[in-house]
Amino acid sequence: MTSQKQKIITFLLIFAVILLIVDIAIDKIQQSELPEKSFTLKEVSVVKIDSAFFKVLGDYGIESGWISKKKVKQVYDDSTKVEYSIKIPADIPAPLIIRDINKIIEKDITGFVSEEKRINGSTEIRIYVNEILKLKATLLPVKTLIRKRNSLAFIISDALDLGSGNFNKFLGFTQPLACMIVPDKSLMLQADTLKKYRKEYVLLLNNEINDSKMKLKQEYPKELLRGSIKNILSSFRDSKIVAVDEKSALYISPIYNFVRDDFKRQGIKLFPLKEFIQLEGADESELFSKFKFYANDTTGMRQKIFICSFNNFEKIIMELEQYKKKGHKIIALSESYMTQNTN
Repeated sequence: MTSQKQKIITFLLIFAVILLIVDIAIDKIQQSELPEKSFTLKEVSVVKIDSAFFKVLGDYGIESGWISKKKVKQVYDDSTKVEYSIKIPADIPAPLIIRDINKIIEKDITGFVSEEKRINGSTEIRIYVNEILKLKATLLPVKTLIRKRNSLAFIISDALDLGSGNFNKFLGFTQPLACMIVPDKSLMLQADTLKKYRKEYVLLLNNEINDSKMKLKQEYPKELLRGSIKNILSSFRDSKIVAVDEKSALYISPIYNFVRDDFKRQGIKLFPLKEFIQLEGADESELFSKFKFYANDTTGMRQKIFICSFNNFEKIIMELEQYKKKGHKIIALSESYMTQNTN
């Protein structure tokens, strides 16, 4: 009986020792895996920060040829391995780039610190996570560096037909917009107020001219036509462009050449509506697609002059801000090629 008890005790001791060994082995395995897991998580933060950095550079139209990098000695296994040097056009404020990088990073990574230092006109960026350097980059402004983008101008076709609320909103837009006016004495005062808000206007010759002193009718003798043209130009002296509707009776009438030449004699060239880009679409998808196509189009004239409704302009305004960030310029009509060439 005593021998049997000893065997049981011995078995239990051996079993306990085995359990202890297994437990120690499992603990060591878990500890050996922990640094690898932590390392992976830290590496993800490097990837995210680099991704945010290059996304913002793309948003500002920074070309790949302006970016260089060199290897640096790693202080820690999970610190950055490279240092970037980026040439940027002088018209891009470095603080805006840094602000946008921080906005993206803070959504996904907590405990990061961003530092900026100005050195002889350049800006050095350092981003740390848990006191470990994850990104080091230097932004170098170069005056000769230019983002080759299109210039865009906008004419709001129905601005003067808007209610007071939307018309005031139109006047309040910071963009140098223009509106379209069909010549009429009743609109002179409203046209004059546009200057106060840095807004311009285009005159449109079409079938809707009702003012008897500004009509351009086929049966009018030349002197009466000259008088109408004189009244139009004297009443709307600040008009930057005069456009003509190709579907109007004037455009297809025998007097059109005479009218065109008389405007030209006074330094005004008539532009058919087909020379403008009609920004419209059956739905928002088509509208955005059309806008992006022409905004990105580098064939032909690098100035794109759009005619659109107030409603459609509001729809694309956020997209327009992204294009401005990339380097596209929003210009006034008075800066466009249409006002520079009257031949």
